[in-house]
Amino acid sequence: MVGRWFLVGTASRCGYLAENSHRLEATAMMVAAPDGRSLVISTFRRLDGQCWEIRQRYVPARAHGRFSVRGHGYKSKMEVVVGETDPHSYAIIYYQDSQGLSVKLYGRSSQLSDAIVDKFEQRARAMGLSEDVTHYFPTYVVSLGKRDV
Repeated sequence: MVGRWFLVGTASRCGYLAENSHRLEATAMMVAAPDGRSLVISTFRRLDGQCWEIRQRYVPARAHGRFSVRGHGYKSKMEVVVGETDPHSYAIIYYQDSQGLSVKLYGRSSQLSDAIVDKFEQRARAMGLSEDVTHYFPTYVVSLGKRDV
């Protein structure tokens, strides 16, 4: 999982996402594993014309491929499950918090094959997330000064 990933699509009943899906911006993340167990995630995205970096630490949970992340509120926690991945091309990751479930598709490239996108949509439908709550992100490159993401 270490390295650069692009957020290709997300399936979620998030109200904010539904209302603002027309404003989605290209999003990328850098994943590091400094201790070999937890993951340090730096997510880069544009918002209102500015580039933002969001940092999180995914702490290993009881089973392989499962992590927990502290949320924004008191006692807020998100569970993360790496559902399926080919570390060279894509990852389907499940996120569960008090607001509900989201399924996200990440790629080593911002454009993935139709077969991988179909697989993502099947996994989302299996979790009760239909096409009307599935959104895809733009494929342009976000410039972050010396680094392009």
